[in-house]
Amino acid sequence: MGKLIGRVTIVTGSSSGIGKAIALRFGEEGATVIVTARRLGLCQATADQITSKGGVAWAIQTDVTDEQQVERLFAETVARYGRVDILVNNAGLFGGGRVAETSTREFDEVMSVNLRGTFFCCRAGFRVMRQQGGGVVLNMSSVAGVQAWAGTGVYSASKHGIMALTKALADEGRPYNIKVSAICPAGV
Repeated sequence: MGKLIGRVTIVTGSSSGIGKAIALRFGEEGATVIVTARRLGLCQATADQITSKGGVAWAIQTDVTDEQQVERLFAETVARYGRVDILVNNAGLFGGGRVAETSTREFDEVMSVNLRGTFFCCRAGFRVMRQQGGGVVLNMSSVAGVQAWAGTGVYSASKHGIMALTKALADEGRPYNIKVSAICPAGV
């Protein structure tokens, strides 16, 4: 307990599921947790769970597919807490199916949330971390980011993209003491 005391942490997609579990755990470890997702009410519920146990949390609605909302998230976090030490890019969704049956709308939606949203957050977080002298970026990929199966083409492509983005950003971050990694869970 207390391994993250004083660390300002943004966890995207933290209103439910894996992101909520990450936010709650980081709160237990003493991090200041910025709980963010599209559904403010659920974000606030997660933040309330953290604060009810003595932690520090702030809920802010953010759609990671909207560049301006992402920029606002980072600007307001820095204005409020002075820095961003850890960024967990967890927001994501599963979609598509067999490639021949996947609509362009489904393709765009999965890519927009999973890859474009991760890009927007990585870019904004990297800029803050570079200026402050370091930080950690954790990108949520998937076992589908290193493999692919029938029926997962679009999802796998988005998660493979996250793996490539992670590797490139890790190289770019080294001179600035920014560590970048990906987590690749299986089905949850």
